[in-house]
Amino acid sequence: CLRCHHPSENWLCLICKDVLCSRFINKHMLYHYQETGHCIALSFSDLSVWCFACDSYLDAQSILELRPVYEVAHLLKFGERPPFRSLEVLDLSSGQNGGSSSSS
Repeated sequence: CLRCHHPSENWLCLICKDVLCSRFINKHMLYHYQETGHCIALSFSDLSVWCFACDSYLDAQSILELRPVYEVAHLLKFGERPPFRSLEVLDLSSGQNGGSSSSS
C-alpha cells in the first residue's frame, strides 16, 4: 500500500494506478475513492474488480473495457491468458448467457 506499506490485500485503482490496501486492512482504497471519486479497483489477491460507486463487483468477462487490464493482471499473476468466455456466448444486451441453457 502506498500509504501504510502493508504487503497484502492491495488493490490497483484503475483510474490513476495507485496501489492501496483493502477495507479489511487500513481502508486506504476506500478512503482514496472517497477523496478522489476513483471508483473502480482491481484486487491483486483474486483479480476481482470492485466498483465503489455501485458497491458491487464487476464482471471482467462481460465488460469489454475491463478485459485488457484483467488480462494483463492474469498474465502477471498466473503466467497465462485468462479463460475468457467467448463474446458469442455472452448476451450483452440482457446480461445473461446466450445459447442453450440447462437447468440446475
